[in-house]
Amino acid sequence: MRRFAVIVAVYIALLGVFPAAIANADENKQEYDASRFKVELTYPDDDRSQLAMNDAAARELKRADDTLNAIYNKVLVKYRDDREFIAKYVAAEVAWIAFRDAQLDAVFPKEDKSSYGSVYPMVYRLYKAELTWDRVRQLNEWLIEFPEGDAAAGSRRQ
Repeated sequence: MRRFAVIVAVYIALLGVFPAAIANADENKQEYDASRFKVELTYPDDDRSQLAMNDAAARELKRADDTLNAIYNKVLVKYRDDREFIAKYVAAEVAWIAFRDAQLDAVFPKEDKSSYGSVYPMVYRLYKAELTWDRVRQLNEWLIEFPEGDAAAGSRRQ
């Protein structure tokens, strides 16, 4: 029952964002090149200090998260008339966020994060970005066109 309440709360919260997502969405038929959905670090002025690498990892995580949110919203727009799909899609995203956070906790289980050293902020953000890019590639499947008759496409066929 608690899980259902969380899903409903997330769904209701999205309703406030949903009109903006519809207004700001590009053409739903736009296909994304999945090969660009990967971790890419850039270093201004070729600075390779730990601080610069931490900042680069933070920028990369933000880029991945921004892309995830954009694609998530595009899927909501594309399937807005399919309430059953939307409810399950939102529930899947809530579950994915729980998985991502649990995975990060399993990879970095120590309570004292400083024990991982000065690289911790960088490696944590890079791993989180990699998990996020994985999810971006998964959600992107609802935006690409599947061939007619592809029975394995399921709801991604619309």
